Amino acid sequence: MRPISISRWQWAKASMLHGLAFTAIALLLALQYLPYIQTYSGLGHTYLTAAFIGQIGLLCLLFTLLNVLITWLVKQLWLASIAAWLISGTGLLLLYVDTEVYSLYRFHLGAFVWSLVFGEGASQVIDLSWYTIFITTLKVGAILTVNGLALWWAIRTTLQNRWRGSRWLYTSIVLACFVSANALHIWYDAHGNAEIRAMTRHLPLYQPATAVDFLTRQGWIDPRTVVQTPNLTVAASNSLNYPDHGYPITTDAAPNIVFLAVDAWRGDNLDPTTTPFTYSLTQRQNAQWFQDHISGGNVTKGGVFSLFYALPPTYWDSFTALQRPAVFIRTLQENNYQLGIYGSSTLINPTFHRNVFSSVTDLRKDTPGNTPYERDKQITDDFIRFSAGAEKPFFSFLFYDAAHGYAPPPDFAPKFEPYWERVDHVALGPDFDPAPYKNRYRTALRYVDTQIERVIRHLEQTNQLDNTIVVITSDHGEEFNETGKNYWGHGSNFTEHQIHVPLLILWPGKAQQTFTHRTTHYDLVPTIMHEGLGIATPMAEYSTGRSLFDEVSHQWALVHSYFNYGVVMQDRIITTYPTGNYEVSDPNLNPTDKTMPAATSLEVLKDITRFYAD
Repeated sequence: MRPISISRWQWAKASMLHGLAFTAIALLLALQYLPYIQTYSGLGHTYLTAAFIGQIGLLCLLFTLLNVLITWLVKQLWLASIAAWLISGTGLLLLYVDTEVYSLYRFHLGAFVWSLVFGEGASQVIDLSWYTIFITTLKVGAILTVNGLALWWAIRTTLQNRWRGSRWLYTSIVLACFVSANALHIWYDAHGNAEIRAMTRHLPLYQPATAVDFLTRQGWIDPRTVVQTPNLTVAASNSLNYPDHGYPITTDAAPNIVFLAVDAWRGDNLDPTTTPFTYSLTQRQNAQWFQDHISGGNVTKGGVFSLFYALPPTYWDSFTALQRPAVFIRTLQENNYQLGIYGSSTLINPTFHRNVFSSVTDLRKDTPGNTPYERDKQITDDFIRFSAGAEKPFFSFLFYDAAHGYAPPPDFAPKFEPYWERVDHVALGPDFDPAPYKNRYRTALRYVDTQIERVIRHLEQTNQLDNTIVVITSDHGEEFNETGKNYWGHGSNFTEHQIHVPLLILWPGKAQQTFTHRTTHYDLVPTIMHEGLGIATPMAEYSTGRSLFDEVSHQWALVHSYFNYGVVMQDRIITTYPTGNYEVSDPNLNPTDKTMPAATSLEVLKDITRFYAD
């Protein structure tokens, strides 16, 4: 059988024809972005159509041009075909994964996602069921198969000279849409059109053009009509104006301090049914219960950082680069505290070993155990041994993971019913009944509640509880589509479901109190250092927080996510983006005509910059 020969010109034509089919497949995959883009006018629909076709089409065109380049590098048809199939298939798979990530978390693929999936300790951070893996594998196989058939069709059609249409027509349409979308964005961005501006973040790698200064200089727009967007993004600096030392403790008897943190614990699930033992602690004579407490993050990275540093997690990169530990940890070390740091999940992803605990030389970064519930039990066992043998004041941090992993022991009872026996993330959607899923989560919380009980009972039995400040809290909340906008889990918005967490403190010497004013993670460490350790240094020297017992609610709270942050107020949520833009919604994520108050913008900028030295 004579091998099929193809000229370079024929291969270039086949690549362009395949590019047409490749773009059609990509546009079909990208339709998954559209349910999350809100349009209200004919202008909005027009812009979205142009931006959608232009951006997705342009990305496909780049892959197509790469395939055309193969024409000049590879002469063998079979080898060039495999290379083209792999290149275009990679593009489609990246797009597919991005749509799946976006549907759950509302952000696109980036360095953080890759580090989360492939970095150290990833197996403890991400846990997928066999069914989810199976369905995903089928989808991946289908995408690659369809792409292969499209390539085969393009080559066959070209060799038989059966295509009568213009191979450049789709390129012209894509470029026309791309240029039109950018032209519309230039004009309406300058006039502050919120509908147009809000669409930018939804499309992958989309950075439309702006030209406010140019339009103003040409006299084409009245500068008085230009709506300026406050710049709420600040570049990180490796020069910090932050203490590199601790402070002397002045109390007569230094108390033990124990942080019991439960990953992904919603504030409204500190209740007598879900966590009966912990709820009973709220009624103890020295319990300080803060019912409207906000974390500094809707993800672990921001939640833990804000808890220990009492600073916005916007400083994360700088503190990590310098490996600058939290003043709180350094204060404990310089005052001869014994430290027992126990993370059920790894402490190297996120990289807490390079910031919060960077000064702890013997830090245990991982805990043995195959499942979250096994590791949760292990860290409780380890703490009991550690505290029983402590010969001087100690600090301990226990970070439980079973609720985050929806992973109670299989034989744990009672379970909340109806109960989802196997978590399949591919089943989640706007019409999915959240009750079985949430009941599995609540069952895991109940299991963690038994571990908290073990800790408290041990401290009681060893007569240590009367000299121990016990903090019980979480890094972030967890959402089950309460807003009806297909948000599940955390890290995807700044509603109360993802940022409201419990805060209960057993504080020796204080009378039982329940507080309803708004507090934040930024307030915890300054309060303990001032009232628990007798440190008179002004809180503002090392934090952005204030005393938890200052019964005036915070008017706003800064909450960090994976790559952006939100400013949460009582009646609105301001969500910022790395582009410098922001969106304003009501507490249920519905659009609102309210804006970011100018005074609040200045206060936010002050908090996210004042600990930089330059």
